[in-house]
Amino acid sequence: MSMTKEILNIFETIAPYNQMQIEEALQWLTTNNQFKQGVQYFYPSWSNDTIVEKLRSCHNCADFQVNFIEPMIKSLIDNSISNLEIKGLEDVCKDGNHLFISNHRDIFLDSGLLQYTLYHRGYPFTEISLGDNLIVDEVMERVAKLNNMFTVFRTGTKFELLQNAKNLSAYLRYSLIHKNVSSWIAQGNGRTKDGNDRTFPGLVRMLLMSGGEDVKQSLQDLQIVISSVSYEFEPCAMEKAIELQTREKTGTYKKSKYENINSIIRGIEEPKGDVCLHFEQLNVENIDFSGDFKSTIKAIAKEMDRLVYKNYHLYKTNYMSYDLLYETDEYSDFYTSGDKLSFSNYIKSQSDCFDIQHRLLKIYANPVLNKKNRC
Repeated sequence: MSMTKEILNIFETIAPYNQMQIEEALQWLTTNNQFKQGVQYFYPSWSNDTIVEKLRSCHNCADFQVNFIEPMIKSLIDNSISNLEIKGLEDVCKDGNHLFISNHRDIFLDSGLLQYTLYHRGYPFTEISLGDNLIVDEVMERVAKLNNMFTVFRTGTKFELLQNAKNLSAYLRYSLIHKNVSSWIAQGNGRTKDGNDRTFPGLVRMLLMSGGEDVKQSLQDLQIVISSVSYEFEPCAMEKAIELQTREKTGTYKKSKYENINSIIRGIEEPKGDVCLHFEQLNVENIDFSGDFKSTIKAIAKEMDRLVYKNYHLYKTNYMSYDLLYETDEYSDFYTSGDKLSFSNYIKSQSDCFDIQHRLLKIYANPVLNKKNRC
């Protein structure tokens, strides 16, 4: 693919920092009290001098991730995850770079746990997608870009959104083929709120914008790996249920400026029980490319979804929610009556509102339905 100077200039607004920008950002953070206070929230024992010393020891994005992000993820694993299970990663990582496409349950953890696992198994970090709605101030922008994140622009006119999609598509392909790095991106804009993991057709269309007329080869060139992330206890489940309820009642939901940042913190701190990340490479031979472009997009998204559902790890919370929601004992072999009573009480303790309780159960029950009906 030919890379014009114009396209490369556009990449400057998308890509993680270049070396000059890294050095400038690190220097800027050494004098920023907001950044230091944020760091000390997660690392209370770190003095301002310690933070500055660690910043000055960083020379690239990987250094920043190892010094500031990796210890945070290790701490959250130790304190909020009972067991972290990784499946299939070595099978896909042995063969070059990949575009990891993941179902999306938590703003930070879905990609953060992958980065942590890659680092501790001797693989390079990937670049990571970040919606521009999360860049709420200068500190967040610098931290995100130093965390090897590229920007996904989600606002603008129809023309601007189209141009942004073309630029992002070209950048992802450029990164994989020319920069020789892997990338992580979610299967759609925003987290799954109702437990139904769906690949947005718009994501598939975006990925193919930078390819040639041979759609099958264009998809194959991206070396896509589907990541299924499963949480025993859904991160920020209450917030998701409330957002869906508000949207249904009022037709809209407007987030406060720092709401997503607060969700990141809650996702880090809340107990998650067991967690599983399962990886499988997308096999283009399983996709029907014989129809028109629109049907091909649907076929690609359907195969991506099938892999998410197939590899989604169901926990007791999922089975109990299904049986509570549909008033059945279909999955009673996976839990005890005591487990079911305790979980029912847990759901009721989250809210007095029956509608919210119902939505919480659906978050956990829908993966059972998806695996049951669509695999």
